[in-house]
Amino acid sequence: MSFGGGSLPSRHVIYSLLTVIGNWFLAFVLLGAMVNRPLGPANILTANGDNYRTNSNLEEAQLTPANVRPGSFGKLGSFATDGQVYAQPLYVSNLLLADGKRHNVVFLATMHNSVYAYDADQVSGAAPLWKINLGPSVPVSLWNSSYTDISPEVGILGTGAIDPQTNVLYVVAEILQNGTAAFTLHALNLLDGSEAMNGPVTIHAGASGSGAGSVGGQLVFNPVQHLQRPGLLLTNQSVYVAFGSHMDQSPWHGWVISYRAADLRVEQGAFLTTANGEGGAIWHSGRGLAADDAGNIYAMTGNGDFDGSTNFAESFLKLSGAAATLADWFTPANWQALTDVDADLSTGPIVIPGTHTLVGGDKFGQLYLVNGDWMGKLGTENSPGAVILPGAVIGGMFNFALWNQSSEAYLYVQGEQDAIKCYRITAGAFEETPVSAGTAQVASPRVGLTISANGVRNGILWETTGDSNPGTLHAFDAANLSNELWNSDMSPGDTLGSFMKFANPTVANGKVYVGTGSGSVVVYGLTCANGRSLKLAGCTSY
Repeated sequence: MSFGGGSLPSRHVIYSLLTVIGNWFLAFVLLGAMVNRPLGPANILTANGDNYRTNSNLEEAQLTPANVRPGSFGKLGSFATDGQVYAQPLYVSNLLLADGKRHNVVFLATMHNSVYAYDADQVSGAAPLWKINLGPSVPVSLWNSSYTDISPEVGILGTGAIDPQTNVLYVVAEILQNGTAAFTLHALNLLDGSEAMNGPVTIHAGASGSGAGSVGGQLVFNPVQHLQRPGLLLTNQSVYVAFGSHMDQSPWHGWVISYRAADLRVEQGAFLTTANGEGGAIWHSGRGLAADDAGNIYAMTGNGDFDGSTNFAESFLKLSGAAATLADWFTPANWQALTDVDADLSTGPIVIPGTHTLVGGDKFGQLYLVNGDWMGKLGTENSPGAVILPGAVIGGMFNFALWNQSSEAYLYVQGEQDAIKCYRITAGAFEETPVSAGTAQVASPRVGLTISANGVRNGILWETTGDSNPGTLHAFDAANLSNELWNSDMSPGDTLGSFMKFANPTVANGKVYVGTGSGSVVVYGLTCANGRSLKLAGCTSY
């Protein structure tokens, strides 16, 4: 199969035509500049690879569909950790450390509240460059719920964010403090793990409202009732931290709390999704808050109350400025039906690079395209306010990856008891028929996904699948998903270990880093195990 070409069905809705054309032209210019520049080791500094949340690294020159195959690709080793790794590994290239040498460094965070810095290229039994623990984790036995999907502890769940200008990693830890849960925000020096930017700070917030858990017209952020699952967002010289619920356990809300990046003592704002109601968790299946190039912030909310005034469950939200104030929103017409059957907005948002177009998904298997310049408020059956593709996947969806290519983009999404699929997006609309699909069904859609490519060439879709233990890492030809290049079950020596839901692989500089629940992050790469020469097999030394 070859990507490109094709015409859109006439019944597709194309909105804001002039805006969309301008957005895609900008995307073409940006991508052209990216494709033509020399590639070096990429930096993966935030959840999902970038603030657009595309789950892609388009600066990967070493791994190709030709060399990711049995006999030349496999497990290189692993990095030991003291707990489960849900947070995506982050990667900084050519970091000058205290030894006077430059290292490629991978940063790992665990549910035991530890942060590690490892030399990304020393993957056989090497000690960490540094390690720090941010406090005792919270045992899930303290939750007033039988929810065991996360067990046995909660520590660092959401992926942190790195500022390469200041060499600081921002991360949130859930800690046991005086016998109860608290959240602390840290700014860690990349060189040694020491605290910076006047951190750490304990996260507090409040807002006016009569919603669930309020007292005297005020709502106070309650750490006991919330999870910090979405990846942190670093933009507008601010750090944005979002919170959701423990399995919609009452009382709960969605929160976005922002801090000044240069001084964590300064809380800049707190946005509450259901000030006079309940629900509206911001959980994103672990995906981060998204941002466009203008610094606008985008979030999606889950089950709960909606009135279009103070309650915004089941909605796409646009937040503005350091204080994260509500600027615009879109809510599907069937929001009540989504809430009633727990089919909430579960996937996204992605900002298509170079545009203000958002992509999202729900547990009904529907995909959404929303115009971030005019979101449309409450949709109706006759005027939905967004392009909606029903039945994109079977069952629900929880993750996707986007391969952006000049005037079109390719969206990869996994359904329940469904094969992996790829949809083309052009001119602000979906093509209804997938341009590519896998051949095998996956039992659970709670997968990890990452695209690696060299610009618009040599695309590989990496997918982690499983249901607790063991998990499997797959590599598909991104241009032909029926062609599975390799997977970690093909050889006993490549076994992944315990599967972590929603945990995305990190691909950088010829290696793939995958978090597990088995006390390690497993590293895969070119092995040249078939005895071919390094040059012929496309391998590198490590």
